[in-house]
This record gives sequence, structure tokens and C-alpha cells, in this order.
Amino acid sequence: MLDQPRKPLELTLEGFAAGGKAVGHAPDGRVVFVERGIPGERVIAEITKEETSYIEATTVMVLEAADSRVTPRCQYFGRCGGCQLQHIEYGEQLRLKAGVVREQLQRIGHFEYPPLREMIGMREPWNYRNHLRFTVRRDGDVGFMEHGTHRFLRIDQCAIAHPKVNEVLRDAQGRTMQTTQLTVRVGEHTNDMLVQPKLRWRPGRNRHVPSGQPHYIEQLGPQRFRVSSPAFFQVNTRQAERLAELVMARVLEAKPRVVVDAYAGVGTFAALLAPHVAQVVTIEWSAAAGSDAEVNLAGFDNVRRVTGSVEDVLPGMEPSPDVVVVDPPRVGLQAAVVEAILMSKARRLVYVSCDPATLARDLRLFVSGGFMLTEVQPIDMFPHTQHIECITTLDRSES
Repeated sequence: MLDQPRKPLELTLEGFAAGGKAVGHAPDGRVVFVERGIPGERVIAEITKEETSYIEATTVMVLEAADSRVTPRCQYFGRCGGCQLQHIEYGEQLRLKAGVVREQLQRIGHFEYPPLREMIGMREPWNYRNHLRFTVRRDGDVGFMEHGTHRFLRIDQCAIAHPKVNEVLRDAQGRTMQTTQLTVRVGEHTNDMLVQPKLRWRPGRNRHVPSGQPHYIEQLGPQRFRVSSPAFFQVNTRQAERLAELVMARVLEAKPRVVVDAYAGVGTFAALLAPHVAQVVTIEWSAAAGSDAEVNLAGFDNVRRVTGSVEDVLPGMEPSPDVVVVDPPRVGLQAAVVEAILMSKARRLVYVSCDPATLARDLRLFVSGGFMLTEVQPIDMFPHTQHIECITTLDRSES
């Protein structure tokens, strides 16, 4: 028997959840997570997924719009899937994202009154993304896979991409051959570029885009950084500078002699901190990032680089750090890392997180182990998307 078509839901949206979705309730009481909705609206939503305890849906008609609803700038919004929040005025995006952080800290971390600061936004929240990865079809068309499908969606311009990324997209559109992926990375302050792979051009087409570079150069503050193709670097240079300034300020407030930069990547925090402290120890397992860090940190004789996983290297490290900086992947910290930091003599922990849920989980472990939660500072690294970054400061309790 064929499945019966699902009847659209008329909903009043009451809240906002992680993932950039508004929240309502179905007539049977189940929670409904609604794409492209805004709290306070009344909408018609089409069901996309149905479980026993919750429903996922997408707004198909707005019956009563919120004051913060705006027309999305990008023609592909809702189909591309890269942005989730272009329908919301930017100031309201910041407020809603900060609310997600607060909710996760309260519900998962059990912090009734978390020391949460106002989210730091961007003055111009468009054309900021310096790194994009595109899909390329056999005919040379460049784009993304359509949200929730396996259908190709040609993209001629991305509203959040750096202008030089869009230039590469324009010049490569319909001209490439013998590749299925196109990665573009741009140095906003250097105009350097990395385009991978080495592109082949269709006969009769003029070649416009240099490609195949093994790395590119970007600058944050006074430091220049080499970044190889597989290595991680923040995709928003303007906000990365603000993030780095905040991390440096929180570290130097503690007047440390020894700082551990865990998950050090290409050495960003280490290079910025090295002129101000006696010793920095970096820990990184990625070979590509480690090669970049070797170049980026070569001028500092007070930086010691250690290759390996944080959970293996940090326990028992001598000298014990005064401050530890962690910038882990989305899954957060392994239990062994939490335990190693708790067992160290570190007086302060500066935790950079890209996932409020795993951050809240880990913060509860640190506070239960003797640290005090001093500050949670959200910063909007990814305007118009669901993603949220936080810089959290914890200090060792005196008692």
C-alpha cells in the first residue's frame, strides 16, 4: 500500500532550536522543528520527517509574519542548504543564536544562570566566507547538491562567499573538465589563493584561473600563516581576528608563563601568543597542519611543537601549563583530555567551541572537577547559518 500523503500543519511557532529551526507543537503534542520559520509566526508547514516523539517540517506559507522576517538576499536560499537564516533580520539572528547557547548551557550543562555575554556580530555580514567546496558536473557546471536531495544545483554566485571566491566560480563555470570537486580558499588580507585540484580547461576556452597551489598565505594581526590544502583555517577572516584577540586577552589576563595550545592546527594562537609569554607548547596530530605550523612558528624559539593526540600528550606534561587553550572539533573533548586538564596545574582554561551542545557537556565536567565558569562569549563566525562559535573562560576554584 502506498503511504498516505502527509497533511500540512498549521502551527504557531514558539521558540528557536539548535540547527536554526523554529519550534512549534503539533495537535497531538509532538514537538515540530520547522525550517525557515521565526518564533512568533503562524505558518503552514510541510512535514519532511515524522518520528514518534517529534516532527521535522518546512515552512511553505507564512500566515502571520514576524517583524524580523526579511527577503533572503540569495536566489538559492532554501534550495542550496548552506544558509539556514537568511529570512531573518541579522540582529535577530544574533539574538536567537545567543538564546540557543543559553538553552544548551541550561539544559545540557545544568547552569541555571550562565555568565553569557551578548553575541559579537559582524558590521557587514555578507561576502565573508573565504573557503568553499563546490561540486562539478561532467559538463563543467559548478554548484552544490540541493538541500536534502541528490540533485545538482548550479550556483553562479554565493551571497556569503568572499568576492574573489565568486570570481573563481564565475571564471570556472562551464569551463572545467575531468574533476568532480572544486575547492577555493582565499587570503582576505593577502589576496593569495588556493584552487584545487589542478584544473583542466575545455578546448577553446581561455584559461582564467590559476590552480593546483599546495597552500596559500593569510594574515591575522601581525602574523602571516601558511595554510595547506588539507589544513583547517577559519573561513571568516574578519571574525577570526576578533576571535584571536579575545583568546589572547583571556589568556594574558592570567599572566601565564607556560601556555598549551591544544588542537593547535597551523599554529594560529601559538604564533600570536608567543611574543607575550615565556613558553608555548602546541599539540596537533594532523600532518598537514603540523607542516604548516613548522613554517608559521619557525621564528619563535619559545614554542615547542608536539605531534600527537591531545589525550596522549597532555597528561603528565612538564612543565605543567598555567593556561590551556583548546579548540577541538565539533565532537568536543574526549574524557581523557578533560581529566588531563583537571589533573594539571592549569589556573585557567580558554575553550573555543563550534558546538554549544558539546561545549555545555564539557563545561559541566570541568565545573564538577574544580573549575569555575567565568565567561561565555559567543561570536558569530557564520552569519546567516545555524553555526555558533563560543569562547569560554574557566578559572580554577580557590576552594
